[in-house]
Amino acid sequence: MVKRKRSLEEMEHRTKIRELLQMSNIISMDDIQNLFKDTIAEFMENGLDAELDDELGYSKYDYKNKDTSNSRNGNSP
Repeated sequence: MVKRKRSLEEMEHRTKIRELLQMSNIISMDDIQNLFKDTIAEFMENGLDAELDDELGYSKYDYKNKDTSNSRNGNSP
């Protein structure tokens, strides 16, 4: 099997991933699953926040640019 060459960007990403795993003290498969679950939750929350910003036309805490009667009603865990 031939090993493909990785770009500089790919190698930098892999280095960052290794650093994240070391910082997170990953030692078991459960640790990996929990990190993955937390990462996906963060991505989803950020995506939903961005969608809400787009839908309402203003970002969180930016009431000066609020041109709608629609508002943010908080969030749940």
